[in-house]
Amino acid sequence: MLKLPGRTSDLIDERIPWLDAEMEATLASSSPDLDLYRWARYHLGWLDESLAPMSEAERRRHGGKRLRGVLTVLACEALGGDGPASASAGAAIEFIHNFSLVHDDVEDNDAERRHRPTVWRLWGVPHAINVGSNMQAMVDRSVLRLARHYAADSVVAALEVITQGIVLMTEGQYVDMAAEDAAEMSLEHYYRMIGGKTAALIRSALWVGGLLGSRDTARVEALASFGWEFGLAFQCRDDYLGIWGDPALTGKPVGSDLLQGKRSLPVVEALAASAGTDAGPRLRKSLAARDVAAVLELMETLGVAERVRERVEGHTESALAHLRAAAADNAHGDAIRDIALYALGRES
Repeated sequence: MLKLPGRTSDLIDERIPWLDAEMEATLASSSPDLDLYRWARYHLGWLDESLAPMSEAERRRHGGKRLRGVLTVLACEALGGDGPASASAGAAIEFIHNFSLVHDDVEDNDAERRHRPTVWRLWGVPHAINVGSNMQAMVDRSVLRLARHYAADSVVAALEVITQGIVLMTEGQYVDMAAEDAAEMSLEHYYRMIGGKTAALIRSALWVGGLLGSRDTARVEALASFGWEFGLAFQCRDDYLGIWGDPALTGKPVGSDLLQGKRSLPVVEALAASAGTDAGPRLRKSLAARDVAAVLELMETLGVAERVRERVEGHTESALAHLRAAAADNAHGDAIRDIALYALGRES
């Protein structure tokens, strides 16, 4: 199983407490008597189902990897900035990611997240929606905490990048939900969807970190472009695993995305490859019936798996080229590369 190099694991382990401390400070500035904030801490992996504190090992297991926030801090450091000072921007990115997960669990009717019952499952859908909405407000609070270390123009620039990331993310989520069971979906429409729901937030993480680390516009833009391409590669690979991933590793049945009617990349590639052929009507009929076996057979005939792998590789190579332009021969830039390759399941 692919592992992160020790030097990168050490950098991650050092920065996660910075992020958690900023997130805790942001939440602690609110009404401590309300379960609303205890439920948020439960989702973040800090409390158990009885709302009691958990051990550090349990916090790491149930709290998520914090990689988006870590990438924000590393981006700042890769361009010569102060890592701890940028941690509240990383906290803001983590709040975005986590409020979206709380809402996603409601939208997808998912009863478990990170091996535990979801917020809505324990305390109901209305409360879960409110927890997510409140956590979104914590995004702004986290960004405003940057004023302790940065000038007003830098704080405003950070807020602009992060707010645009939220807008694009929610647009992408809309496109994703609206596309379920669609008879047709173009690659252009697909990329609009994943650019919003996945790549936009990762780009925001790298972009805002870069902005806080340097005034070198070219290097900041290169980091942002890396984040975008990495996000696209990540979602394309995730879509691949949603069809052909090992259930023992993914925790999902073979063809899980097909069972949900998702218009993931393999489906979009299959629709494109079958257009104007006898396979087209059969594919659309099988998709409508959610006949996983028939769809998988048609995908194999059409060479869809290889098409998807090629897209993952293309976006990965593009991402790495942008990263080299931003932070070549740089310990923090190397850590960003290691995290990307780890997330994409690659050795190099």
